[in-house]
Amino acid sequence: MKYHNFWTLCFLIFITSTLAGPNKTEFAVGSDRDSHGCIASAGYLWSPLRSECIRLFEAGLAFTPETVTGKGSSQLAYLVLPSADIAPIRHVELYMPGQFEPIQLQTQNNPEGDIRPTLLINRAEKVRLIRVKDEHVLDARGQRFRRASTPDDRLFELR
Repeated sequence: MKYHNFWTLCFLIFITSTLAGPNKTEFAVGSDRDSHGCIASAGYLWSPLRSECIRLFEAGLAFTPETVTGKGSSQLAYLVLPSADIAPIRHVELYMPGQFEPIQLQTQNNPEGDIRPTLLINRAEKVRLIRVKDEHVLDARGQRFRRASTPDDRLFELR
């Protein structure tokens, strides 16, 4: 009887330790703040242009690629404009798919009557934004992205 109780106790200890699983370090949500205080697990990243933590899908203007090349990853490019209280727009940030550091774009002066004006440019990175009718086209490093814009879109502030 003593041996039966002993083996039953050993079996119960084994089962409870197996069900409990290995010791894992607990990860608290929000504990992954970067040097600026942005919480990456909540989708935030630092915007040098705005000097604040932003979510691209909230603060940025999404551009859809003409051709989709990857599977399972976001292929959208995002333009982040300065805060609405800053006018006129002189600089914007471009976030390419899979890239966490922004590309800085500057406004481009265009001659009056130009039918396809280049609105924003970064020659070193080979990036430009042009307007074609009610659409904005982003050429970036050999890829083309498009955004159908509405009249209230802040991109129309660019001349």
